[in-house]
Amino acid sequence: MVKGRELKDIAVSALLLAFAFSIAMSGGIYAELSEITTTLPSALLGVSLGFIFHELGHRFTARRYGCFAQYQMWMGGLLLALGCSLLGFVFAAPGAVMIYQGVRGLTYRSEGIISMAGPSANLVLSLMFGILNFFCPAYVFELGAYINALLALFNLIPFSILDGAKIFRWNKGVWLAGVAAGVVLLWWIF
Repeated sequence: MVKGRELKDIAVSALLLAFAFSIAMSGGIYAELSEITTTLPSALLGVSLGFIFHELGHRFTARRYGCFAQYQMWMGGLLLALGCSLLGFVFAAPGAVMIYQGVRGLTYRSEGIISMAGPSANLVLSLMFGILNFFCPAYVFELGAYINALLALFNLIPFSILDGAKIFRWNKGVWLAGVAAGVVLLWWIF
């Protein structure tokens, strides 16, 4: 169960990320407050939900492997997101699930599976939003599908601190399947 400081960290991160995306999608520094407030509900649903499920995917999967795992907010990364949003794009490092492995440590396999849990959550959300948008076209569903596919693909980049590096090291086939799924979802959405 998520509670206490971890719950506060997740809530603050989710809200600030949604706000940053709303600013960027509304024109950055030139955005009018009315545009930001109009876009905010869609960002809260698509961005915040994607962020929360991504991080909780890591957390719950790590705990299944016997690790202590807890989300910790990084205020510097959230301020970076807000600053970038004024320029019309979002680059965010809101925090991360800190995983304490214990004496045995983790194998490349278990580390890869824990890492894949986050992007997998985003791929599933992207598909669900895409299906909703197919049957009931709405900006909120299209945005949710698009943002979650992008979040998955960004996190699958095989670069040191991103999920993709651990997944790629563990199983290149799983990594490639995740990337292919994200690309197909983006192609389907547009």
